Amino acid sequence: MQANGAERLRLACCLATERGIEVCAPIHDALLVHAPLDRLDDTVRATQQAMADASRLVLSGFELRTDVKVVRHPDRYMDKRGAKMWQTVCALLAELEAGGSTWAPVAQNLSTGAHPLNLISGSHP
Repeated sequence: MQANGAERLRLACCLATERGIEVCAPIHDALLVHAPLDRLDDTVRATQQAMADASRLVLSGFELRTDVKVVRHPDRYMDKRGAKMWQTVCALLAELEAGGSTWAPVAQNLSTGAHPLNLISGSHP
């Protein structure tokens, strides 16, 4: 079952991309897509069609239904299970931007191409 679900999602990503849909990311068993507001409804329908086509191909003609959750700017998609991690990442990024983090040298060294394992161990290349 898991393999069929993974193949359906992989194929849906391919079909959607080939049809000009901007796929931002697969999320578990769904697609996160991006579209201008004036084309959003058409993009949603086209994405659902790609998902349906993928399920028919993988499941020998059986078509799975899909639900849609539309998020419009300035709102952002957030799965409540990932809220704590998102807050942590945002806090670390803010700290990096402010320059007050011990992580800042690592970010600078990574941008110059230093090997991350050397940075983690504390040695310098």
